Amino acid sequence: MAKYFKTKNGKTIVLRNPAEKGTRYSKQLKAGKVEETGKKLTPTDRSYRIGYLQARSDNAKAYKSKHPRKYPKKTK
Repeated sequence: MAKYFKTKNGKTIVLRNPAEKGTRYSKQLKAGKVEETGKKLTPTDRSYRIGYLQARSDNAKAYKSKHPRKYPKKTK
């Protein structure tokens, strides 16, 4: 769940958990722009978001390889 904070200057900051951040980045990549501002993503913005999503994927694969399932998968 996102947390909203106000700074001393009155600016509101949103802190998101990694799952929310990943979902937001994938939506932005598909749309090609930032929803809040409507600005197009620059190549630097695109590469940052792609890298973030790739790192999450790599970490999930590493975790799954170190923690195999205890029970076999169900087959039909």
